[in-house]
Amino acid sequence: MEVRRKTRVTKVPERRELIVERMVSIPRSVAWQGWTRPKHVERWWGPRTWCATVYEMDVRPGGIWRYLLAPENGEGEIARGMAVYEEVTAPSRLAYTDAFADPAWQVVEGSQMPTTVTFEEAGQHTLLTITTRFGSVADLEAAESTGMIEGFTDALERLEEYLHNNRKGLED
Repeated sequence: MEVRRKTRVTKVPERRELIVERMVSIPRSVAWQGWTRPKHVERWWGPRTWCATVYEMDVRPGGIWRYLLAPENGEGEIARGMAVYEEVTAPSRLAYTDAFADPAWQVVEGSQMPTTVTFEEAGQHTLLTITTRFGSVADLEAAESTGMIEGFTDALERLEEYLHNNRKGLED
């Protein structure tokens, strides 16, 4: 297990899982909106030095989420992702299969990663838990070398900062 700032990262090789947890100082309803509305996701998704563009985000079972991550400085590879939602239980749980996509938005074979995000209420705070399952232990290990862990850590930190600073317009 690795702890960086307020984010805890655990690799579970026997299940091919990466578990990322962070207690954020925002209510669950606000965290949910920040995770399920494109205009908010674009403000925090991805590593700190990257920009996100959401092309489609239909948060319902069978709905599609298409997004692009690009380095702010324009140097480096662009990452395209496409997810299909399998479960949407507002405001507590999302389950989707995320995958890398090519420029034509076709899923890159073998890149599918079943992912679950839970939003556990803790007073005025929320425990966010992201569980990602990889196709193999080698894929799980590669997540670290490709910056995926750092990206999740940065993204959750950015999410908390963004939602904390924009909370008034998000509270139910």
